Amino acid sequence: MTYQLTVGLEVHVELKTKTKMFCGCANDPFDSKPNINVCPVCYGLPGSLPLLNKEAIRLTVELGQALNGQIAENTFWARKNYFYPDLPKGYQISQSTSPLVKQARIEIDGVKHQIQRIHLEEDAGKSVHQADQSASRVNFNRAGVPLMEMVTEPDFHSAEDAKRFCQEIQRIVRALGISDADMEKGQMRCEANISIAPSNWQLATSKETEGQKPEARSQKLGTKVEVKNINSFRAVEKAITYEYERQTELLDKGESVIHETRTWDSIASKTVSMRSKETSADYRYFPEPDLPIVEIEVGAVKSAQLPEDRRRALESIGTPAAIAQSLVDKQLDSRVLVINNREPELTKEAAHLMLESTAFASLNLEDQTKLLSAKKSGGWTKDTLTVAMKEIGNGKTAEEVIATYSEKFVLEPIIVEVITANQAAVNDYTSGKENALHFLVGQVMAKTKGKANINEVRTELKDILGQ
Repeated sequence: MTYQLTVGLEVHVELKTKTKMFCGCANDPFDSKPNINVCPVCYGLPGSLPLLNKEAIRLTVELGQALNGQIAENTFWARKNYFYPDLPKGYQISQSTSPLVKQARIEIDGVKHQIQRIHLEEDAGKSVHQADQSASRVNFNRAGVPLMEMVTEPDFHSAEDAKRFCQEIQRIVRALGISDADMEKGQMRCEANISIAPSNWQLATSKETEGQKPEARSQKLGTKVEVKNINSFRAVEKAITYEYERQTELLDKGESVIHETRTWDSIASKTVSMRSKETSADYRYFPEPDLPIVEIEVGAVKSAQLPEDRRRALESIGTPAAIAQSLVDKQLDSRVLVINNREPELTKEAAHLMLESTAFASLNLEDQTKLLSAKKSGGWTKDTLTVAMKEIGNGKTAEEVIATYSEKFVLEPIIVEVITANQAAVNDYTSGKENALHFLVGQVMAKTKGKANINEVRTELKDILGQ
């Protein structure tokens, strides 16, 4: 029997604020010494009172606007009760029934994905376990850091699509300056809700479920398994693929899939059972008594372009999709567009050099344009350009370097010398071996230290050889 995979994602992103969500402690969980950025509010000590971080709310609303979401007119906070060693208060201040953003959406290469909600909460601390399992320690620097959670609809039907969604969210929050979203530092984390069901059920993509509420659609799905602790894009894909295969094997044996929470074991490349899945009732939500209802004032949408728009801009000038994506990821797309506006014939080479050469990418836009123009008009080889970039890196100006490599040569005596010294190559060329000409051109360029116009060298060689 074949099965349809359905995945919903929960993406957590630590926001780039100066202070934590409910106190004035520094938001620096990664680089600081353990348990330095803490206070009575972080620990939930008796008598301590939380105070809202306005910037965290603003950043979340800004993302909601960029993703065409419905922004709440007001919101309130709740206590989500559960007990982990790294949760000092014994509860997490979060939003239960009043998220800041509802019904947002994102389009990736023409495919639309629905985001059910985006809400704010505080992060927990971080447990650090000894390699030999002899001890565990807790670092509370992360406790209280503003954490934005994005919950999608269950509309992913392949592990690849789920991975690409997470990658796009990272690009978006970086483009908007909301978060650095470094997964290695835990600034972005993913959880996947995975289910499978017989393909003939025609799950959430079928005509009969179109327009239904998420709860109604979920009745068409198989038993959901949540996978936590997914800390890389590759792990997102691998965890979903593993879980699909595991659940398929269970159903093929006539067994049932258990509604549970599992964790991704990156070393063993498999999911491992953690606990039975909690429900909202298990968390015993109740309104946070120490925080007021917040009224939201929606401002203007930030003008930064989203990655999808930036990719399309590059593709509209003929940049291949894969190269456009890489340029956007490296924040180099705007430079290519400027060069295209100035000298369109330089665009293709500029795009490739931006990605292939760190030396070229590190130059300022003006020097990049000057060097590309000089290369084109002067017939520079790639080696000549490499040397020119190195000289600029060593302190010379672009004008000085271009003047050096624009030296004029009387080519005929140099070419005659090369022909005399390489008669075998000459014979090969005159007998029809075109590659021999490349060799002779290289010899002439070597004698001019790469400063001659390679196109002129090639033309004059052909004239002298009578070809």
